[in-house]
Amino acid sequence: MNSLGFISDPGESSSFVVQLFWGIGFFGLILIILQAVFGISVGGHGDTHSAADAHGDHDSGASYLSIRTISAMLLGFGFGGAWLLRNGSPIWVAALGGLGVGFVIAVIYVILMRSLYKLRSDGTSVLSEAVNQSGTVYLRVPGLLSGAGEIQISFGGRLQNVKAFTDGPELPTGTVVKVIALHGGQALLVEKFR
Repeated sequence: MNSLGFISDPGESSSFVVQLFWGIGFFGLILIILQAVFGISVGGHGDTHSAADAHGDHDSGASYLSIRTISAMLLGFGFGGAWLLRNGSPIWVAALGGLGVGFVIAVIYVILMRSLYKLRSDGTSVLSEAVNQSGTVYLRVPGLLSGAGEIQISFGGRLQNVKAFTDGPELPTGTVVKVIALHGGQALLVEKFR
């Protein structure tokens, strides 16, 4: 018996292959749902920065090769391949078609995420409205620009948590501060309110 017999005769193994495609699609879907839930639960406290921003990496958003793009590709590959197989395509066509669908979904995802990140980075101009406003230190701000803290400040019609630096002494939680300038793209430079 040919070890690759399922490629030429999909009859007996097609139900297994369809289930395999469905499993890959559902695995990709579950990864996407978990990432969405994790993003909401961890990133949902109103901050305007990401872990990449904290390290000075101001990339424009979604990476071409990330867990999210791989998840989108798995979703497209699995569901696209299952759909093609169920509609009478040979296994190799379903696999290639699934790869194609997965690639298209991943590209669409990257384009959408880059657009969303551009919208987010356009918020920098709104961040400039915070200059000369006062706020309160939410997470201590280390002194002498040695690290970032976080302040709560009202601008743009709402109370927001924003990453902040100071070139003076450390500012403990609860200190009233004045914003004196922007610091980078997504942070503020503050000093103790006099």
